[in-house]
Amino acid sequence: MTGAAKQKFCPRDGYPMLEIDGVGVCSVEYADAIIGGQGVTDVRAWNGYVHLVFANGSSIPLTCPCCGGRRHLRGAGHAELRSMLAGRTVEGFRHGEWVSAEQGGERHPIFALQFSGQE
Repeated sequence: MTGAAKQKFCPRDGYPMLEIDGVGVCSVEYADAIIGGQGVTDVRAWNGYVHLVFANGSSIPLTCPCCGGRRHLRGAGHAELRSMLAGRTVEGFRHGEWVSAEQGGERHPIFALQFSGQE
């Protein structure tokens, strides 16, 4: 593991660090290079996960902040997500914490996409 990957958070912006092919990279810089400014073209289910599909062919799964598994969609199915996100572009990223009411107030880090248009 590289020195940069040993750091838990990027010293420039505070986002979590990743190790990719033995090199430490800032998670948001990596994500921005792949999907920053890209429009959502579809929402699909693959291997039990809901994926956002982008104009450049990249896709990312939506994951749960408490377990890292598939996102538990409460009341929003594929059609609703597709309708809400289709054509919107990734304009930014944010990170913070999600507090679980079901797990006694346990805090979980989140990494979220910010899209064009209204929330």
